[in-house]
Amino acid sequence: MTTENNEAALPRNLFGLLTDVDGTLTQGGQLLASTYQALWSLHQSGLKIIPVTGRSAAWGHMLLHHWPVDAVVAESGGVALWREQAGGQIVLAHEAGLQRFGIVTRCFGDHEGRKPLIAQLEALLPRYAPLSWASDQGQRIVDVAIDWNEQQRGNRAIVARLSDALRALGFQARTSNVHLNAWAGSFDKASSSFALIEQVFGQRRDEAQAGWFFVGDAPNDESMFASFPHHLAVEGPEHFEGQVQHMPQRFSASKAAAGFEALAQSILRAMRSP
Repeated sequence: MTTENNEAALPRNLFGLLTDVDGTLTQGGQLLASTYQALWSLHQSGLKIIPVTGRSAAWGHMLLHHWPVDAVVAESGGVALWREQAGGQIVLAHEAGLQRFGIVTRCFGDHEGRKPLIAQLEALLPRYAPLSWASDQGQRIVDVAIDWNEQQRGNRAIVARLSDALRALGFQARTSNVHLNAWAGSFDKASSSFALIEQVFGQRRDEAQAGWFFVGDAPNDESMFASFPHHLAVEGPEHFEGQVQHMPQRFSASKAAAGFEALAQSILRAMRSP
């Protein structure tokens, strides 16, 4: 594990950036103007950008309409969304007109398959106070989200116990810095990212691993850190120890959005270099 300069970690031929959202692009729960400008600068450099988030499919639609991104993986890999022309030049809403602004959605899980999971959580949640359904639960298609650190103030120990209970029942469960996400099925952030990259950009797994860089901050990013050799964690090792089997191999000196902005500057410098 290392905290060496970011340029040393970049792929030789960088094609795109995969990024978590909460705790990676945000600082204290807020998207700073400087971070949003960093996204725009990366987009204007020609880099493809895909947020990979545990947030809902509805959030994914919002990001595609209002952010300079080419596609979104939402619901911890349960849903992928992209513009109809994402494989070519980015088409922003104000350029195309909302009535002609097509978004393609691909689900990697079954909406109906959530019913047993929801029933189990309805029975379990009273035992895990103060955890509660996340405020965006009604906007989800495939997974479910439990709020432990957004509007509620739980602790990692109680979240870990609920995660263990869900896994014992045969469900998947992963923890971000705001939610516990759970689902039925074998998908995760990495598997859906590879599927999206192949479908939209025509790149196989080995090409994606060679040309894409991932930045994240939480245990629910484990599959991305394990699958994309070019990566950066914007939280320290203590944020992952005891919660993941595959530790990130590179950590930023700055945390959260500050770490992302430092990475963005490194990418832009590298792209300007001959």
